[in-house]
Amino acid sequence: MKAQNNIRSSLTSGNTIGVMAPSSFVEKLDIQKSKETLEAQGFKIFVHPQTYARDRQSAGTAQEKLDALHDLYSNTNIDAIWAAGGGNRALYLLNELNYQLIAENPKPLIGFSDVTVLLNAIYTHTGVENFHAQVFKSLHNFEQLDQTLDVLTGLSQSMCLERADIINHGAADGKLIGGCLSLFQSLLGSEECPDLNGAILFLEDTGDEISRFDRMLAHMQRLGVFEQINGLILGEFHDLKDGRRPFGFTLLDIISELTADKNIPVVINAPFGHGQNLTPLPVGRLSALDTATKTIDFSVK
Repeated sequence: MKAQNNIRSSLTSGNTIGVMAPSSFVEKLDIQKSKETLEAQGFKIFVHPQTYARDRQSAGTAQEKLDALHDLYSNTNIDAIWAAGGGNRALYLLNELNYQLIAENPKPLIGFSDVTVLLNAIYTHTGVENFHAQVFKSLHNFEQLDQTLDVLTGLSQSMCLERADIINHGAADGKLIGGCLSLFQSLLGSEECPDLNGAILFLEDTGDEISRFDRMLAHMQRLGVFEQINGLILGEFHDLKDGRRPFGFTLLDIISELTADKNIPVVINAPFGHGQNLTPLPVGRLSALDTATKTIDFSVK
């Protein structure tokens, strides 16, 4: 059952933020430094004990992660949940997530990369808007922290696309849906995938061969994704690799080919991804993309 109504999310100075690790393990020193950084900004931070768990590369077992996430949602003193890090294995949480608990205790989840699956699945089933934004472990040395907090608290309600490249010009409204391409495409066809009809889809990724990203995007095309959406925003595809036999196609080539006959705005190299730039995007928020003004406006009612 997919949620029908949106629950808008935001933070306020003085809020209590709960931290847990839904993916790979994190280093305790990074969490402690980021905790001090956010406390200096006026927030209260509760680090769930599971945050420091380890099971090979994973931050504990799937059950330990689920218990921690459910603990933070059910705790009425927690105003938001910030994923400690990304990596791998958040997908294993989807089958047992208690969406009713989350819907009854709505609060934003913040993170990106592997956390993409949770951001979108939770929005799909509960209508609670989440934030595609930097993970907690990196906040203490993240140069765009002020910008991130401005978006999370509602002081800033737009993304500037001045340095992005326009493939197709135009303007469109739609709910922002997406995240890390390799994770998002794994949701397609499942109950956890948001409704893409009329959406503005945003995608980014890192550290893989461009031929594999080409395959993922072709899969999305075959499923009719680019026929359903109102707009497409590609962020930064960081640390792209090539195979031993050069692929030859650039990301610009691929996106141009897939959207050449689509009457929708298409932007590439927007300022979000796994590199230095990661402007937050509210997952599920009705927003406006305009290539003439080179902005995405999050304040659409």
